[in-house]
Amino acid sequence: MQLLDEIQSGFYCSNYRRDYKSHLVPFLLSSHVSLLCNPDSLYSSKQVFIYVKLLPSIRIIILFNNILSNNNILLGKFSYSVRRKTMRRDYIDTGYSPKDTDLVCEFHIEPSAGVNFEEAATHMAGESSIDSWTEIVTLSPELAAKLKPHVFYVNEEAQTVRVAYSEELFELGSVPQVLSAVAGNILSMKVVDNLRLQDIAFPKPMLREFRGPKFGLPGIRELTGVQDRPLIGTIVKPKVGLTSEKHAEVAYNSFAGGCDLVKDDENLTDQKFNGFERRAKFTLKLAEKAESETGERKMYLCNITAPTCKEMIRRMNILKDLGASYAMVDVVPAGWTALQTLREEAEDIGLALHAHRCMHSAYTRNPRHGISMLVVAKLCRLIGLDQLHIGTVVGKMHGEKHEVLALRDECVLDKVPADESQHVLAQDWGGLKPMFPVASGGLAPTMIPDLYAIFGKDVIMQFGGGIHAHPMGTAAGATACRQALEAALKGVSLQEYAKNHKELEVALDKWMKK
Repeated sequence: MQLLDEIQSGFYCSNYRRDYKSHLVPFLLSSHVSLLCNPDSLYSSKQVFIYVKLLPSIRIIILFNNILSNNNILLGKFSYSVRRKTMRRDYIDTGYSPKDTDLVCEFHIEPSAGVNFEEAATHMAGESSIDSWTEIVTLSPELAAKLKPHVFYVNEEAQTVRVAYSEELFELGSVPQVLSAVAGNILSMKVVDNLRLQDIAFPKPMLREFRGPKFGLPGIRELTGVQDRPLIGTIVKPKVGLTSEKHAEVAYNSFAGGCDLVKDDENLTDQKFNGFERRAKFTLKLAEKAESETGERKMYLCNITAPTCKEMIRRMNILKDLGASYAMVDVVPAGWTALQTLREEAEDIGLALHAHRCMHSAYTRNPRHGISMLVVAKLCRLIGLDQLHIGTVVGKMHGEKHEVLALRDECVLDKVPADESQHVLAQDWGGLKPMFPVASGGLAPTMIPDLYAIFGKDVIMQFGGGIHAHPMGTAAGATACRQALEAALKGVSLQEYAKNHKELEVALDKWMKK
């Protein structure tokens, strides 16, 4: 075997950033080397190829020429060539059928220049599960076989892949850990120019680890006593700057005019000019007054978003002690851990949770990168928030009709069918209560017939300027909304209904396109 000794001492590679001695004997005795011929030919052939995996990203073909034998001493010349590997792992598995316990994700992928589509998908799937940028000796074949991801759907033309992940990769009941995996480092990888998590389908074993909404759509209807129509809500305007007393007065006028719900805006929490506890006390007191005057239930949604979970829980308890039925939270700024914590506390405190989606567009608006609003909505239902902003179609906020309706379906249906054209995966919610969808953003009373046609009765129509900018004042603005809803429910045009309803007439004059 002196040939091997000669090769061991004689082969030297300096083509890359570091110099590497190739010890061929150990290689030949390991899985890192493949003889591209019968091993016996090492002593009989004049030309032998040996395939060496020198580095994780390098493959070397060694060619032995003019091999001579003399008393078992082999002499010869050799040359080598180097090529780079295009994929570290083979996670492309289009024949794989996801198990009932697998978590399935759909991704939009745009590879970087020089990276092919399947290579990008392989890197993404590996980085979101068991792999690293280089092959690691601590990842055994047995572990890889057990936990590797399966890219079972590949559509390069549509730039879409679907990946099935083993349930064992995730901490059950933890939204932060799930997101850290399937939407963590992968969004920053150089092998992709753009990468978007379009949807997640959760298996039933994972669903069972989450509470889902405590109240949800049916519970909110019971709280408000409204069963057969959309709810009408408003946001106190201006967003910030009012004193606690003035804030409560605006809320009262909204309730008196016909609003079922009044909420804080997203950036009002506990400022000096309008402290949380003082605002909650005054507003809830006037909500009770409006209830006694109108005979309708009135709900105030006070924003509990705060620097810490501890403080948010404290504010929830304040609301409960003051007789509130609701709390509001800014879901993205607060964070997923905070939301899961609040949901646990709400179980004991007994408050419904209103989810304001402010800041979501930071990672949802780009259709080619980030995370879709569909994923955000599903996570909110999974955690157990009771109602969620989903867009309006006709208002000021971004959102196409098909996107908003997909969000509506994800909120209210028990079994959501797959819709490949909208990148929606089939989801069986396993009995988790539906969320109440909220249409909010740039709405006016004139839009109510369209909103009703789009959403039906299971929606909260939420107005800001569309109530408080009414020429006759806030109460009249709320009344105009109720009148417009009455017209839509009766199938009567707004113009016809306005003939006998002054508030609606004035609203039409202000907002109806001439």
